[in-house]
Amino acid sequence: MGKRPEPPHVAVILCAGEGTRLRPLTYEVPKPLLNIGGRPLLAWNLEVLVRAGIEEVVINLHHKPEKIVSYLRDGSNFGVTVHYTFEEELLGTAGALDRMRDHLSEAFLVVYGDVVLDDFPLEELFSFHRRNGGIGTVVLQETDRPEDCDIAELDPEGRIIAWHPAPGDFRYGKWGNAAVYLLEPRILSYLPEGARWDFVRDLFPAVLEAGEELWGFISPVELLDIGTPERLEEARRRYGG
Repeated sequence: MGKRPEPPHVAVILCAGEGTRLRPLTYEVPKPLLNIGGRPLLAWNLEVLVRAGIEEVVINLHHKPEKIVSYLRDGSNFGVTVHYTFEEELLGTAGALDRMRDHLSEAFLVVYGDVVLDDFPLEELFSFHRRNGGIGTVVLQETDRPEDCDIAELDPEGRIIAWHPAPGDFRYGKWGNAAVYLLEPRILSYLPEGARWDFVRDLFPAVLEAGEELWGFISPVELLDIGTPERLEEARRRYGG
């Protein structure tokens, strides 16, 4: 038998957003540093990533960047090496990768900074991606709020064939974007340098149009995010904070 492929060693955590829907909480505190379960969400997620084998984390910064740098520093206290990129103007979720290219020479994980990873089985995601191949795997979960969630349209085998950005409805299915991706480095060849691109509106449609395979992984657990006051309250009810 051949050697089993290793899991990815690098994760991107998108932390540049201003958290406008959570104001006034985010006027002085970046959204990833809001308290969940007795500690900042960012610390919670780093623990999950390290446990899954992540050794390096690349973080994009824009709003109150000094707060995150002061908290994480070089990452050694959390068991990882942390690299930072700074965005004077927001580059979009996918555009953020442009300044990270030097760190993304192997398959890498992308996690939005407001997602609570908790008990999400990253190892299952890694195995799924190895089995299916393709340029990337997007974590999906059933949604009851398509008006506030990007919907992925799947073929019978589980490949993503189209994206329907929010606001939407159930005409194209019930599988919402859970904001966790495992991507191959060649996806960067579809990202123009300096582009202010979003994953769902720009990069993912570009790779599908080019004939690349993008797979949907249905999460076996509910992934919460803290993007709105209501969802922050829900996460705090579940985990404390």
